[in-house]
Amino acid sequence: MDDIPQSSNEARPFKESTIVFGEDFSRVSRKHISELSNKGMRYRLANLRLHLEAVAQREEVSPKMISSYLLLLYSQEEHDVSTANISKNVIAGSHGLGNFNRKLSLDSSCFLLDSLEIGKSKYIDLRRILINEDITLPGYNRVAIHRSQICLIDEMEIVEREYPVGIGISYYTLLTHTVNRIISTNTPIDSDDQPLKIRISDGLDGSGSHRVYQQATSHPDLTTKDFLLFGFKVLSITNHQGKLLWKNSVPNSPFSIRPITILALQENLENVGFLMSTMVNKKTEYIENNGLNLINGITASVQILRSQIDGKMAQILSGAGGACCQFCTTTFEQMHDLTFVQDGFPINRFISDAKIIFEEVDEERFLSLSSNERFDLTHAPLSDIDIIPGSPLHGYLRCFSWFMSLVSHLTAGVTKWSPTFTKVQYTKSFIWGLLKEKLNLMIDCASSQGGTSTTGNVVRRCLVRKDDSERDFLYWILTVLPSNCKQVITDIHTYLGAILRVYSSNRRIHTDELSLVCRELYQLILTQFSWANITPTMHKLLAHEASIISDYNDGYGLEQLSEEGLESGNKLLRRFRERLLRKFSFEENLKDVFSRNICQSDPLLLLNRKMRKSTSSKSDTFSKQDLIVNSLIIEDD
Repeated sequence: MDDIPQSSNEARPFKESTIVFGEDFSRVSRKHISELSNKGMRYRLANLRLHLEAVAQREEVSPKMISSYLLLLYSQEEHDVSTANISKNVIAGSHGLGNFNRKLSLDSSCFLLDSLEIGKSKYIDLRRILINEDITLPGYNRVAIHRSQICLIDEMEIVEREYPVGIGISYYTLLTHTVNRIISTNTPIDSDDQPLKIRISDGLDGSGSHRVYQQATSHPDLTTKDFLLFGFKVLSITNHQGKLLWKNSVPNSPFSIRPITILALQENLENVGFLMSTMVNKKTEYIENNGLNLINGITASVQILRSQIDGKMAQILSGAGGACCQFCTTTFEQMHDLTFVQDGFPINRFISDAKIIFEEVDEERFLSLSSNERFDLTHAPLSDIDIIPGSPLHGYLRCFSWFMSLVSHLTAGVTKWSPTFTKVQYTKSFIWGLLKEKLNLMIDCASSQGGTSTTGNVVRRCLVRKDDSERDFLYWILTVLPSNCKQVITDIHTYLGAILRVYSSNRRIHTDELSLVCRELYQLILTQFSWANITPTMHKLLAHEASIISDYNDGYGLEQLSEEGLESGNKLLRRFRERLLRKFSFEENLKDVFSRNICQSDPLLLLNRKMRKSTSSKSDTFSKQDLIVNSLIIEDD
């Protein structure tokens, strides 16, 4: 005990005190400090205690208070920097919380937890920091319980096919829960309004390029690299007389998509068939036939539009894998015949007709029929209702790809449609380099998240004509084209961009005039470039766009039916699986990501989110493309 320094009330000045162990330090036990007895700890930390007492005396506080200040400082500098930054954003209001007040409700706190992508520890730290700013967050346990009720955790089920392959929830249960949440935010429903009419859009898509985890409970044959997602979005709620009671203001946001199932399966015929037969078809039929029973005795009928699908998924669901078009039974030769273009291509391909064919003919006999006799069907339809493969987003992408192939052929002097021809590929690479240098456009570059850099926003920038300046995409395209092709390409670009803008809008359209514009462009392409190939997407856009808008969407553009929200949700799925979620088990990992997807798409929580509104710059001058678009839109009364 003689070697242990004794504390004294007369502490030395702070500047003179130093931690010195002296000669006796070599004799100190080399055990870890956590393994020492109380006596050993006092010996080790004796000089540190003298320093704390000296600082406490100088600052006129107790040594315990100095220790608490030291721990707070260490926490802020080493562990709590990100939480401190989050708290600053919350106080500043830049965290995305819309209806912000000093005392947050459980719904707002659930939104805050998911939108900031934080876990329990950071939420608790955030709550402590905000108390100093007179902002009160509910306790984490209360928020967790409320969140589990919103996410319907008790209703989730592990989907198995020989072994667990994903997680899902009942279509009817989630749809009923969603509509009830929407109704609770609106004015009371009168008895005269019933039954309500609910319009929803659903669909599925594959999500690839996920990281592969060696999860403990995963089956050896299970891959966590590819996933299938099925979800829906509520578009509108009206009364039985057609009066609008609620409308989805952000239908293309990934936060509007309500997930039904997430399966660790590749996007192919077998897996999609498994998903539709086990999770979708029976529930879809029941919902359409029986409607919904909602809160307070409210009843509702449901119209389901299967529109959130791309071309590949449309072929799988419809069974028309050998068809040139998912809407009509036209052949490749007829698609390039001016006579058929002038007469029009009626929509005559329906799921119900395909099912009748398979009911009358057995599988062995069906496979022996020619392609024309079986109407280009390769297998029985997987969907129980008609699909609407409008796909405004993929329409932009595929039409842009076709336009650039046409430009590359003309620039290379190749008058035979062969996009893989070496000279055409070299010319296309040259044009991409020119656009990158002049406009900083990254096109057809590999993306670290999978796919390419050619996104919907990039394509819209290229196909929307604004002016003739050097900032315009077409300005630089015309510099590489032969002089005899410039005017025709300008016309094609102008009309194609206008048609796509109308197609993906939410405005009421003059469908008869739109049909004439599409037919003119179709004839212009076949007349000027008879060697050019009309792709299925171009045919669908020019031959069926007006009919799709009038027959399936009451004369409005297909913005609400777009698959853009489901496609955008892929990046959220990747990020959620890699952050904040349990990875020791495949099942627990999917439960966590499924809960986050349901929670952030909840209608009440979505009210807290500050959505970006597209701001179109108003100008007194209009391009020819703008004039065409304005002539096709019916002005609101």
